[in-house]
Amino acid sequence: MHVGHLELPVRDPMASLAWYTDVLDFELEVNQGDTFIWLVCGGTTVMLRPSGEGRPVVSPDPDAAPNVVLYTTDLDATSKRLAGRGVELERRDRCFHFRDPDGHWFQLVDPGDDHSGA
Repeated sequence: MHVGHLELPVRDPMASLAWYTDVLDFELEVNQGDTFIWLVCGGTTVMLRPSGEGRPVVSPDPDAAPNVVLYTTDLDATSKRLAGRGVELERRDRCFHFRDPDGHWFQLVDPGDDHSGA
């Protein structure tokens, strides 16, 4: 068994497509009728899909919602690039946290750093 892809519910798949490609540099793999958007980032496939009328996209509580963790080997340069593109980053120890326009939580980390808190 292995993970096939990740699905993120979004309010507007086409608006989210622009954000994920323009801000996070994800690559468009397939656009299925402007409804199901398949993206690739570092070999991982992410599908953006409509969240459904009237349903919340994500929990407002970061501890109750899943996080997407993005790896970079140059944390300072990547965080500056994202901030320059309008991403509101919150520094926490050796990583940054931020949300996408639909409220999904992201972490930006250097996988070589020690995150044990020791």
